[in-house]
Amino acid sequence: MRNRMFARATCAGLAAAVLLVGAGCTDNPGDTADLSQRYAPVKVKSTEQTKAAEKAESSVIKLHSIHRTGYVSLADVAKAAGYTGKWLEDGSYGVGDHDPRWKFRTGDSQVRADGKVSRLPAPAVKENNDLYVPASGLSALFGNELAMRTNKDTISLLPRAFGHDAGHGGTPFADAVPGGSSGGKLRVASASSDAADIIAHGQKFLGVKYDFGAGDYEKTGLFDCSSFVQYLFADKGIQLPRTAREQAQRGTSVSRNELQPGDLMFYYVPGRFKTDNTVGHVGIYMGGGKMLHSSPKPEDGVQITDIDKAYWQDTFLYAKRLL
Repeated sequence: MRNRMFARATCAGLAAAVLLVGAGCTDNPGDTADLSQRYAPVKVKSTEQTKAAEKAESSVIKLHSIHRTGYVSLADVAKAAGYTGKWLEDGSYGVGDHDPRWKFRTGDSQVRADGKVSRLPAPAVKENNDLYVPASGLSALFGNELAMRTNKDTISLLPRAFGHDAGHGGTPFADAVPGGSSGGKLRVASASSDAADIIAHGQKFLGVKYDFGAGDYEKTGLFDCSSFVQYLFADKGIQLPRTAREQAQRGTSVSRNELQPGDLMFYYVPGRFKTDNTVGHVGIYMGGGKMLHSSPKPEDGVQITDIDKAYWQDTFLYAKRLL
């Protein structure tokens, strides 16, 4: 008898519980009876929407007060803009793409940029192994490279809206058939003995590691892109400036379809916040659609690269002939 009464009571309790849940009748503040009103559905962004959101974002650099003046860390500037920033062997601080285009020194208001000297509003200050420069001087130094907006306590870098004219027309590199029409391919041309010597000499360094702002090879055993070119051409009595940007100002312009071994090829290094009209890398054309250069990618160091690869076609700016 007692078992029957217990069973009936249990069934009644369960039925009541079901009715209460079905009616949503509960004072529990964690009631989940109507989740659709409490939580919005999850929205998945498309790839295009994600890219658009990223493009609209800015990169923010914090201001630091030094001597009651707004300063910024060069390491922060380099990181935000997509450059490399590093203390160099000679004690200066270099900023650039694949080589140091700007060089700063502690306690000095002079800055070397592309072979020229610029001045900061106040000297650079070193704190905790970081080098700081007056924020008011950024526009004069980087204004042609970066779009920026100054706020109360920060500086925001904004994406550049324009592209570049690579000038290669998308035509792949290929060897032309002797005696035939080039048809947009490379014409046949015998390399000068100097070019052949430079390329042969350069190949002896394959695998030598890349180092941003590398010092004299005889001391460091390292190269960056422009120091490698400078070193090889100096062996032939051709003195070139230290950076790729300066080297690009030398020589005679050559179209992509007229390249010969020994010609220098100049590229930009992509970034969301910097212009892609500025030279950031240099290599030596070898012939057959190959380039000899020192680069942190696709490998690390002196390497031979197929310049029909998408990255190198997309970032190619122009070529110069010095031989």
